[in-house]
Amino acid sequence: MKIIVAGAGIGGLRFAAKAATAGHEVEVYERAESLSSMRYDWHDDVSRAAFSGTGIAVPPGSFPKKNWSFVAPDGGIRRMYEDLSESDLSVWRGALNEELAAAATDAGAKLHFGITVEGTVLADGRVRGVIAGGEKYADLVVDSTGAESRLKEGLDIDRPEKGEIFFAYRAFYEKDVSAPEAEHTNKVYLKHLGENGISWAIQDGDQVDVLIGRLGGLDKATLENALNALKADNPTIGKKILSGGGVYKIPVRYPAAKMVANGYAAIGDAAFMTIPMLGSGIASSIVAADMLSECINSATNAGESAEEASAVESLWNYEVAFYKNMGASHVGVDLMKRAVLKMSNEDLSWMLASKVLTNDDICLLAKGRPIYISPIGAAEKAINGITKLPTLLKVNNMLTASHRAIRIARAIPGRYDREKVQIWSEKLRKIVTKF
Repeated sequence: MKIIVAGAGIGGLRFAAKAATAGHEVEVYERAESLSSMRYDWHDDVSRAAFSGTGIAVPPGSFPKKNWSFVAPDGGIRRMYEDLSESDLSVWRGALNEELAAAATDAGAKLHFGITVEGTVLADGRVRGVIAGGEKYADLVVDSTGAESRLKEGLDIDRPEKGEIFFAYRAFYEKDVSAPEAEHTNKVYLKHLGENGISWAIQDGDQVDVLIGRLGGLDKATLENALNALKADNPTIGKKILSGGGVYKIPVRYPAAKMVANGYAAIGDAAFMTIPMLGSGIASSIVAADMLSECINSATNAGESAEEASAVESLWNYEVAFYKNMGASHVGVDLMKRAVLKMSNEDLSWMLASKVLTNDDICLLAKGRPIYISPIGAAEKAINGITKLPTLLKVNNMLTASHRAIRIARAIPGRYDREKVQIWSEKLRKIVTKF
């Protein structure tokens, strides 16, 4: 089978390596001039399972994620305590990209840089290739071009709404060694300055990792105001930017309910595979790449032609596998995220400071996982929250709806049927956006 991967993202590169290893002809087209120019000069938190379960080596310089201190809108601080031997790993993104690119090349995939994929070639009701400095044809196009992919034009594939894109400024500032050492070294500000988004200031050796992110957009005035507020509260943030300094667009919503079509499959940010609470999608994309590769190999090994194996009915098995494995939990987390953003600053500050959320609950949220409450746990939360009963009821309603959303997501049609998929997709959208 001839396969074109559009974009050298994490999922795209991992899939390219797996598909080429299986004997498929794979070409990757990336608009950046080189791998090193893709500007991934930061580290992201990645589940250990993304390495232990796939055989990918942990990149050099990785370290256990540090415990966070969450700052509520009213300034109150809640520290989380996690077993660092089981926590996610902070991984340098550039090093991981280099490793995945090398694996793809070694497997026989061809990587082309400096070529922008502008759209797809459509004919006879399916994707036949891409427009990238001319028309390039393939049996399957794997879309790894990001949240605002242009390859979805003319396809029945999910697209994000404005409020589902996270605009994140990320920069590493030189640490001001003359300033007093920070009491809380990893501060994450929830609804920073009362706005829909987060900010953080993480002490990272001789530098400070700064992020300012807002849903739907990040104008210059909002960025400057938030940055000044962060610097006032974190004097260790120096004046010089050592790396980063750009604004990046990240999808923070549940995975696409329609991520495949005839001759087309989305992966990574193009399929909204980031964890809705955190924005990190590295582990999800790696797992999804293996699932897509397995889906194609199963079809071709069963004797299906390239056209049959790349048809929506066959590719649907890839989406089912992803939703059953992790996509459903992302749906529940997205609902919680939306509900939290709609909470008043007072309610959110109380919830974070009270004992309604245990340390275990906070650790789950920090990993982007849904919270499950046993009957005994519910009774304990009721006792702890009795002084703020209306807020406790809101939290309970949120968690109940989150679990229901997960059940709906797991009820994804096992076989592709256009009408059934549409009904299921609408059910998902309805329950998630209710909050």
